Amino acid sequence: MKEVLVLRDLECIKAIAHPRRIDILKTFYKSPLSAKQLSQLLDEPHAKINYHIKTLYKVGILELVEEKIKSGIVEKYYYPKAKNIVVGKKVLNFSLNTEEEQEEVCISRFENMSELFYSAAEEERLLEESIIDYHQVSLTKNEIRELNETIKSKLDEILKSREYDESNEQYDIAFLTIPMSEKEVLNI
Repeated sequence: MKEVLVLRDLECIKAIAHPRRIDILKTFYKSPLSAKQLSQLLDEPHAKINYHIKTLYKVGILELVEEKIKSGIVEKYYYPKAKNIVVGKKVLNFSLNTEEEQEEVCISRFENMSELFYSAAEEERLLEESIIDYHQVSLTKNEIRELNETIKSKLDEILKSREYDESNEQYDIAFLTIPMSEKEVLNI
């Protein structure tokens, strides 16, 4: 099972946009389920659940993992292709401007970074040690500035001390600080 599946075309997005299909995906936990099992868990008619499963399977969101014969009937068991399903941002970008103007209109570099991250995750190229994650660290503006300067200084030191080698795998780096709202701080 992949970590992330990025939906990059409108057919996939349309398939997952239905509320019942999202319910179906949320029902899977650690084991594959059949249409019959899903219809019982969601208290929906088997035919409706089967229709939604076929739609999700057709666009590659669900995969057929097993077939069992029970009382002469073939029961198909499905499971999501990935733990996380996200919509690729480039699918939703729209502008009537020229290509040159579109570059200027780009909302942020972070969107490009998130797309690179999703692509790497989808292709299973992410290394566990390449993701450092500290949730809701409370820092002052001065501490953030100091941390930024330290990271920039260390990065400059690393880049100046080595020779460029095309055979080395290349990585993009992102460091992002986001101010928390008062409500978010109270919920910690």
